[in-house]
Amino acid sequence: MPSIFYTSTPLAASAETMFGFHSDPHNLTKVMPATLTLISLKTDGPAQEGRLIELHCRDWWIIPMRWTCRWKTVQPPHLLVDEIVKGPFTVFIHEHRFQEIDSTCCIMHDTVTYQWGRSWWGRFVSETGVRLYLTFLFKYRHYRTRRWALEA
Repeated sequence: MPSIFYTSTPLAASAETMFGFHSDPHNLTKVMPATLTLISLKTDGPAQEGRLIELHCRDWWIIPMRWTCRWKTVQPPHLLVDEIVKGPFTVFIHEHRFQEIDSTCCIMHDTVTYQWGRSWWGRFVSETGVRLYLTFLFKYRHYRTRRWALEA
């Protein structure tokens, strides 16, 4: 059974601006923590349903991670959903929702549905280590996204 992680943050930019930012995979490096290094990124362009994104990263400078993700849902300017096709998780679906407050601000909601392995051990790792990792990762990502939105 997959686990669900949720967080949100207010942003000083419109939903349209934030959708544009998050729909470009090349902006990933602008919100990545220093402990996560992007080695390579392959994509055919911004978010489009069915389009693939291939990532090769190093976490904590030594742990190799290779992901292939697909844009599952793209509904400008309010919804972006990507899902893992190949990588370290059996399930990993990341949903960005942009809730318009007015023309100058929005709330970004991130929901991650994930599963690391299928046994009781995988469930334990998902609910402890992965959840803790996602908490720190998204705190940092939201901090960097808020800073980017102020400068946009």
